Amino acid sequence: MSTQLKATLNENEKRTIVDIGGGVTCGGRSLLIVAGPCSVESAEQMDQVANAMHGQGVSAIRGGVYKPRTSPYAFQGMGEEGLRIMSEMSKKYSMPIITEVMSEKQADIAVHVADVLQIGSRNMQNFELLKHIGTLNKPVILKRGLSATLEEFVMAAEYILAGGNKNVILCERGIRSYDSATRNVLDLGGVVALRHMTHLPIIVDPSHACGRSELVADLARAAVACGADGIMIECHPEPAKSVSDARQAISLQDMIDIVRSIEPIAHAVGRTVGSPHLVPAKPAAVVQVKNVKRTSAHESLLGELKAIRREVDKIDATVAALLEKRLTLALEVGALKDELNLPSRDHVREREVIELVSRCCSDPQIADKVRDIYERIMEASLQLQNETPVNEKVA
Repeated sequence: MSTQLKATLNENEKRTIVDIGGGVTCGGRSLLIVAGPCSVESAEQMDQVANAMHGQGVSAIRGGVYKPRTSPYAFQGMGEEGLRIMSEMSKKYSMPIITEVMSEKQADIAVHVADVLQIGSRNMQNFELLKHIGTLNKPVILKRGLSATLEEFVMAAEYILAGGNKNVILCERGIRSYDSATRNVLDLGGVVALRHMTHLPIIVDPSHACGRSELVADLARAAVACGADGIMIECHPEPAKSVSDARQAISLQDMIDIVRSIEPIAHAVGRTVGSPHLVPAKPAAVVQVKNVKRTSAHESLLGELKAIRREVDKIDATVAALLEKRLTLALEVGALKDELNLPSRDHVREREVIELVSRCCSDPQIADKVRDIYERIMEASLQLQNETPVNEKVA
């Protein structure tokens, strides 16, 4: 494979971080965790999913509205009505949405709604579709083909990169094998190999890989351990009633449990679990121990305090990284305003930001404190711009 290709990893090249929006990225320290049903079935279904996933470390919601099915008589998805439902959920819960497209026409429709477009395994080598996706300024998840080699996989991504779209995320979803014990064979060795072949971020879809709900959790944990930049899992309010791929869908609570279970693994390999919407899990209740000589109420409370502080530390690390990114963007905004000869301070924009962060808080008392914090953040943006060659501007 030529070293001149855009997808290949060169010695001096940094790994790509794809910005999905809303502070969610893929390829950085924080894992991208995507959850949702195989197919969008109704507004009620998606509201249940988004409500359950919001604040639990899940980065984005997935849901199919255009469905590639083996049988032409199977459910093909809700189409544009499904996109409308996904859009409503995204606005309501402030979470990015991901959906699959199978044609240029579908891509041109979904690009105005979805935060990420997905190219399924059956279309990995649909070269005309890949070329078209390359012309769109939209992040894309490219799934590995059913029987594709790693080189073929990377070359498919090259089609998108060649068109000018640099926001490509690769997805390992299992490849076909002679063994029927699982739907496919999850190639975790391929994930490791891809990290040496390409700078693009790589996520894993354990649901399609195994096709069995009881295997998903262990495969998800293994994916994180071997260096994947994220996972994408199918979950459903009532898995058995899913109109497609019911056998591999897990419950919403099982999805939350998986996210919590991969936290220590993520930290062990230098990653974090979380998103801008992360809400810490409630600390475990103090266990009543009959033998009072072994523990005491005071010791139990100290243990609870330490557990809460560990959660706070995780959140603080995420917040600090996001603040750094925000202040960096503020400098870029300042430079652009300087070139455009715009006023140094935009009070209307500041009010919009304050209103936005206020709406993200459900507790009015906390919302007041968040507003105060953001006023200071915007002042810090101005001060930082003043300390640099660019004129003072606020993001």
